[in-house]
Amino acid sequence: MSGATHKGEAAPRRRKLIEVALPIEAISKASKAEKERSVGTVKNIHKWFAPMPTPAWRALLFAAVVDDPEDEERRAELLEIIEGLVPEKGTDPSEEALKKAKAMLAAQEQELPIVLDPFCGGGSTLVEAQRLGFPTQASDLNPVPALVTRVETQLVPAVLGKRSIVGDDGGFEGTAVDLDPLAGLLADIRHYAKRVEDKVKAEVGHLYEQVKGGEVVAWLWARTVPCTNPACGVTIPLYSSPWLSKQAGREAWLMPQVEGGHVRFEIGMGLEEEVPEATKRAGRGGKFTCSACGTEVDEKYIRKAGVDGRMGLQMTAIAVDDKSGRYFMSAPTHPSASRLAAPDNAPDVDLPLKALGFRVQAYGMTRQMDLYTSRQLHMLGAFADAVAEVPKWVREDGGDADQVKAIGSVLALCVSKLSAAHSTQSRWRIRNGPSKAEPAFGRQALPMLWDFAEVNPFSSSIGSWSSLAKGIGKALAALPRDAQIGSVVQADARKAGSLVSPASALIATDPPYFAQIGYADLSDYFYVWLRRAARDLHPDLFATMATPKAEELIADPHRQDGPDRARQYFIDGFTEVFSSLKSGSRPDLPLIVIYAHRQEETKAGELTSSAWDALLEAMLAADVSVVGTWPLHASNVTRQRGISSNALASYIAMICRPRPKSAGTVDRRGFLQALRRELPDRIKPLQQSSIPAVDLGQAAIGPGMEIFSRYTRVTEPDGSAMRVRTALSLITKALDELLSEYEEDFDADTRWCIKWFEEKQWDTADFGEADKLANRYNTSVPGLVHAGVVKSAAGKAALIRPADLPASYDPAADDRLTVWEVAMHLSRLIEGKGVGTGIDAAGEFLARARTRPEIDEETVRGLAYLLHNVCEQRGWTESQLWFNNLTSSWQDLQTAALTADRQKVKVSEDQLF
Repeated sequence: MSGATHKGEAAPRRRKLIEVALPIEAISKASKAEKERSVGTVKNIHKWFAPMPTPAWRALLFAAVVDDPEDEERRAELLEIIEGLVPEKGTDPSEEALKKAKAMLAAQEQELPIVLDPFCGGGSTLVEAQRLGFPTQASDLNPVPALVTRVETQLVPAVLGKRSIVGDDGGFEGTAVDLDPLAGLLADIRHYAKRVEDKVKAEVGHLYEQVKGGEVVAWLWARTVPCTNPACGVTIPLYSSPWLSKQAGREAWLMPQVEGGHVRFEIGMGLEEEVPEATKRAGRGGKFTCSACGTEVDEKYIRKAGVDGRMGLQMTAIAVDDKSGRYFMSAPTHPSASRLAAPDNAPDVDLPLKALGFRVQAYGMTRQMDLYTSRQLHMLGAFADAVAEVPKWVREDGGDADQVKAIGSVLALCVSKLSAAHSTQSRWRIRNGPSKAEPAFGRQALPMLWDFAEVNPFSSSIGSWSSLAKGIGKALAALPRDAQIGSVVQADARKAGSLVSPASALIATDPPYFAQIGYADLSDYFYVWLRRAARDLHPDLFATMATPKAEELIADPHRQDGPDRARQYFIDGFTEVFSSLKSGSRPDLPLIVIYAHRQEETKAGELTSSAWDALLEAMLAADVSVVGTWPLHASNVTRQRGISSNALASYIAMICRPRPKSAGTVDRRGFLQALRRELPDRIKPLQQSSIPAVDLGQAAIGPGMEIFSRYTRVTEPDGSAMRVRTALSLITKALDELLSEYEEDFDADTRWCIKWFEEKQWDTADFGEADKLANRYNTSVPGLVHAGVVKSAAGKAALIRPADLPASYDPAADDRLTVWEVAMHLSRLIEGKGVGTGIDAAGEFLARARTRPEIDEETVRGLAYLLHNVCEQRGWTESQLWFNNLTSSWQDLQTAALTADRQKVKVSEDQLF
């Protein structure tokens, strides 16, 4: 900024880099890569729900403190520093990159602020703040994330550089403490984890039967209910698939056999076509067939059987590893584990009657202990009790208070992680390689599983105590080695501003997602074991029998007597939160708020989700304005809610500031004019960054709300104040208008295709109707057939689906090339699975298409965004997915096209010489 400041005037506020520019593509690529990493990341320390990727926080925190230089060349240097902080493979930044970033932070006029996160969750915000050298303050109402973040940012930093108590500084990877300040702690964790395992194995190891010549990996179970046929009397095993393994050469499946009024299982082996038809009859849609008499039972009956206490368990198979690989054995008819009684001290905490993401109560499972087999309860209790003794062992071995707390707390987290692998929520996952057990919480829910895997806690395989202890050591190794000791407390976010000195903090948080996740109810699953293992170490966190729920800031209709009251509770609570956070926020710094809840609409354009408008309404009520937004594409489409659901793939980073007291008002017309004037310049960069089409509408909320929130009031024609919900609807309509403007750039054939698609999609209709529309666009149905976009026969016409287009098509040789045809062929190639398809083939196709003057690749991409918008509004999920994938793949397409161009030049040069 320029210009003199007159006497009595406040100095103009310098904008921070985050308010001007960010390398979104680099941040998104690193964030997605970090999401896809399965080991060695902070998120592996302990399960928490919907964690924010660490590269994104690293970039956002840096950019929120550094001033924008108001010079393109110097700004580019800062953006290059950020790119160094977010390596494309999602790993931690290099020492050189961190050194540059810290030097730039130190060069700012004011000292580094304390970073405050009042919804600390899995701790990624604070870990990355410490990596950059910031002091940190964290809080969470929920004791589980509070403990996880306390371990990461308070307890581990307190023991950095201390030698191992047991005299072995080798750590997990053999690195001496002189070279790695964390090595001593890692060595101690390894030592005491082994001591815990030895103690537990001596107590309950006899409960886990072994087999000769191999190591049991898991025992596979199915729930059972009695057959409804009075003349049958057989107990029906409930299992969702007969398959045990589809690994090439080791295919195996369950073969039910009825003997003496009982169903037992033999193991079938061979190719899929060798599976008997009777064997394939597993559960479908909650319906199961009795193997003895053929009677079908449905989910309604199964629920009643569960509630009446008539649901049981039956072991179906045993998974074993030997030197040759993984194989399966038939289960004993009456395994001893099925007759074992639950321990007297099992966690007797009630599950909620109704809660977000819970399904098990309808089947008679009403207590936490109902989520485990009796054998698992004995085992988990033994591990928790043994870990509770670790602080005494550490003291006796000469450890100081910091080591006592750090080692005991890390092993308590191991017990908690063990519970996720050892419950009836553990799935047996069939994959191309060896099948394996998947721990609980593949989704943020407790669904009803008919069949599950009981992992061997004393094996060397996934889910065992030794593998989890080793894994948490590798996860801790992802923490910074020079972190200041942070502070983490259990506290209500409504009062979080008082945790720091007034006007001293950088507020950065990823708050709860409205009614999407029942954090407190779900985390009781972990809490009961953490409390048993670490109550004496953290009495401030584990004073109650279960996690606090009454004050939790989510819109749970079960807890708040309906959705309307839940929504208002959420708004009122977050109004208090933002009001409190303003008092702790340093005036020169913005507040960073991450949100990732998708805004849905009906076909009529009415909002069906109040997540966004509730959060934004709370912000505005607290006089907080949105001054900038950044969409961060971070999720992997292979996640459980992945491709088929077309779920939101982006996080939206909202950059907020207290609303100026000088803010004015505007009427509805003025707001709409501002939207139409400013939205195009904000949307175009998002499209150029290849934001997925499914996220474009969500990302548009940001710049739209920037405009809306800059005013103290937007007035409706009747004099009333415009509601946030209305503003969101107008923002969506403005985006629709903007996308529709692409039509002006399309050829006549493409404009016909768009209009026909809007009305018919891929359906067949009368030739006369198609011909009438063709006249309107100055084209013809025969011409469209010749163009290769329409099929017509017997008085009917229809658009050709991408999958039905000819694989031999060459755009460079087409005498009637259209934007529509190019887009459809690109979709065909991206979605294809056979030879000659994929990104490389699509890139080569794009390279040939853009040699034609009538094809502009930005127009092709614009068509994909437009068609996605049409599909989203009409609920055409499959087609919507195709066009979303096309837009989100655009950068890779361009790279592949460039490679194809270079290869063509190289071939020409080789031929020339």
